[in-house]
Amino acid sequence: MSRLARIPTQDFDRDVTAVAMDDRFILVGQVDGKLSAVYHKNGVSVFSAKISENEITAVCCEEQDEDDNPIFYAGDIEGNLYTVNKKGKVLATAKLQARKGKIHTIVNRNKYSIYAYTSGGNTSFSHATTDFRKGNFSTASANYSFDGDGTFHKKKGAGDYNVIQYDGRTPTKVVATCAIEFGKKLKNFEQVFAYAVIDEEYENMIEEGTAENSIQVLNANSKKIRTLEFKSPVKQVMSCRHHEGDAETDKIYILLWNGMLYKCTGAMLMDPEVANDALDLKVAVMEEDDEDEDDDKGEYKGFCVFGKKICIYGNDGLFTADVKDD
Repeated sequence: MSRLARIPTQDFDRDVTAVAMDDRFILVGQVDGKLSAVYHKNGVSVFSAKISENEITAVCCEEQDEDDNPIFYAGDIEGNLYTVNKKGKVLATAKLQARKGKIHTIVNRNKYSIYAYTSGGNTSFSHATTDFRKGNFSTASANYSFDGDGTFHKKKGAGDYNVIQYDGRTPTKVVATCAIEFGKKLKNFEQVFAYAVIDEEYENMIEEGTAENSIQVLNANSKKIRTLEFKSPVKQVMSCRHHEGDAETDKIYILLWNGMLYKCTGAMLMDPEVANDALDLKVAVMEEDDEDEDDDKGEYKGFCVFGKKICIYGNDGLFTADVKDD
């Protein structure tokens, strides 16, 4: 069982608002507009720079950069995008229109090309290290909704709360996740998409204990494979199926609002012939000095997993753990 521990710096004991990782770095965004990176091998600081006057809401590591020139991306609550190098220098910036909504996810598209996801849809960008060229805007990722009784709609406005689709291979900042969808096969595995409630009013239902504690698992035709029941609403989902290099593995991670982080093999999760009680769903990490797998761990805001490292952040700051093989 992996155990969570703080990295050896007090810089991230609180106010962490976004986290991403690659094979070497943990990238951290904070409420005061600061962007920082540390080596996840030893927690040593790489850089820390105040790049914005606003809260950082999304961060991302470039997947295809060179070892001698790592590139990082960040987005803030006002829709500003930043490309930053290893020294913490901002190389290029771009701005999304306010009506598109705040940035909650940044996804690698190609080398130095990204998608920025907002509550209104997603926008493509290329040449992110130079002139940050804006491409097409699509509303396709925002055409979903969710009712207070747990009914999921593939139509915007049909439900009580707005829902967006996000790519499970990338960390994201959302209120709750209501469904997982296995899409078309890409390379070795089917893609994993997740559907998340983004309306902050939904937090009231979670705090009151009336929100759904389940998550639906769908196939590429949007037909339900199964429903997983938990003791707390699902916060965020991540898939390791399409991570770069040795980090690629068939594991799906599920973070609950009560702080529990589970993992499951994707091939089993998507197979309708595998019953829920036959899944290899198990707790992925434990807190230090904690032996109770069902206790309430307190409020975590989100997490990231890449290769052999897990990173979780919340009101009490940033914690990491090593991924243990089953």
